Amino acid sequence: MTTPTPAHDLVIRGGLIVDGTGAPGRRGDVAVHEGRLAEVGTVAGRGAREIDADGLVIAPGFIDPHTHYDAQLTWDPFASCSSWHGVTTVVIGNCGFTLAPCREADRETLMRMLTYVEGMPLEALTRGIRWGWETFGQYLDGVERLGPWTNVGCFIGHSAIRQYVMGNEAWEREATADEIARMGGLVTEAMGLGAVGLSSTTNKNHVGDRGRPVPSRLAHDDELTSLVRTMGASGRGILELTIGGTRPDRMAEVDRFAELARAANRPVTLVSLRHNPSHPEEHRAILARIEALARDGVAIYPQVTTSPLTATFDLSGAFVFFRFPVWQRVLDAPVADWRALFRDPGFRSQFRDSVGRTPLFQGDTAPLRVHQVGADRFKAFVGLPLSRVAARRGQDVIDAFFDLALEDDLQTQFTVAVMNTDAASVAEIFTHPRSLIGLSDAGAHLTLFCEAGQTSRLLGHWVRERAALSLEDAVRRITAMPAELFGLRDRGRLQVGLAADITVFDPRTIADHEPELVHDLPGGGPRLVQRASGIEWSFVNGHPVIQAGRMPDRPDGSGPGRVLRAA
Repeated sequence: MTTPTPAHDLVIRGGLIVDGTGAPGRRGDVAVHEGRLAEVGTVAGRGAREIDADGLVIAPGFIDPHTHYDAQLTWDPFASCSSWHGVTTVVIGNCGFTLAPCREADRETLMRMLTYVEGMPLEALTRGIRWGWETFGQYLDGVERLGPWTNVGCFIGHSAIRQYVMGNEAWEREATADEIARMGGLVTEAMGLGAVGLSSTTNKNHVGDRGRPVPSRLAHDDELTSLVRTMGASGRGILELTIGGTRPDRMAEVDRFAELARAANRPVTLVSLRHNPSHPEEHRAILARIEALARDGVAIYPQVTTSPLTATFDLSGAFVFFRFPVWQRVLDAPVADWRALFRDPGFRSQFRDSVGRTPLFQGDTAPLRVHQVGADRFKAFVGLPLSRVAARRGQDVIDAFFDLALEDDLQTQFTVAVMNTDAASVAEIFTHPRSLIGLSDAGAHLTLFCEAGQTSRLLGHWVRERAALSLEDAVRRITAMPAELFGLRDRGRLQVGLAADITVFDPRTIADHEPELVHDLPGGGPRLVQRASGIEWSFVNGHPVIQAGRMPDRPDGSGPGRVLRAA
């Protein structure tokens, strides 16, 4: 007797279908044929592969809208850690920090920028990046040839195009009219190639080597307005822009974002909106202003996170202090002089009177803690708040902070939550209808923090444990909503004919794990990673990535992901 030919490549049966639209979940099946969704509902035909999803949720593949995998994808096409959390599409090129366009002579400059502003070790970048492009289009083609295991959408980055047009003067001055026109030509070209939009930053924390502002921070308002208009002339695209710049306050920055949205007639996503314990009502005022602008047809979507903003650092890379004027003394000094500076009573006094009075040292919700030590004699301090360490040593907190680090040969790592420490306020922010959930920063700040598990945390902690929003709305927030905003028209929903990006998870067990330190960068360098529970299957363009809960660290061979060209 002849065995009937399967009707589909894959059928996932008997799960709770949560299709990404926000509609109530329904029990049913999903069929895939040649990388596309063939049936959603009740599937009669058999599949060459059949998966029993009883007790599981069948959802569209998750989208991580804020990553910095631009470099990592060239040595890690699996995009770990995001892929471990059911993410099937990552958006790269955020904050203006892209690797294309880039002339060969500027490669080290861009790598050093990523080292300082995004916490990526220079050795890993030098050893790991497989250069082979100059233009934005060549970069997209190169990523696709690598065979990524996630789909990839890419911004064109303001700092990179400034460097390409102005050379090293991009770090020193405003652009001329001719240079702005040339930058506009690069934006036009990128949008024609399918860039998801233009990204930039004015954030004062974003500095390169020697504490220099990154190129986009040198741009006059007219420059960014011109580039945004150019993006908007393509009829699509979104502007991604960080706050924390030259405007006198956050409300003035939101008004500037509105100017840019009107100039382009396109949406703007601001990075980021968190609960700030120093200004506990600020987020409400910003959301109210965004709502008022929406009523006038101005589309602004704040990027938000579901986690406390936790930074892990040591004194050789104290990113959390870069914004404070006192730390400029460290950035300006040769590394060989740092130990003497950290011992200097005058420096400590300045530090105590400025940084020491902020929530970094005075907060009680998630206080500064000792995360890791180098010397065995200090292991008893690991996990303790610095206040308790200081009490044990008979010192004040600032002296204990510097003395412990110096005695440990600057190997002590500290962890502190700097924002988003009030759960009620965090939920108020990310459940707002204009908020875009994401902001993992995955691929960056590799030893400072790891928040790649935003999707797992949302579905585990906030949906299952705290019931802050419904399962259906949570799935919509990480699938259809970002797909629509970023112009990824055939992603984000379980609908016949769309690409078969699918995540199957157990709603009873899905969770993000505590970050752990591994040494798997090119050259053996360290990074924090975050694993997941409850992600049972994921499919990218119909091909399995996570299988029966198995999440490979570095799969062999070429993956099924594609560079997505926005429409």
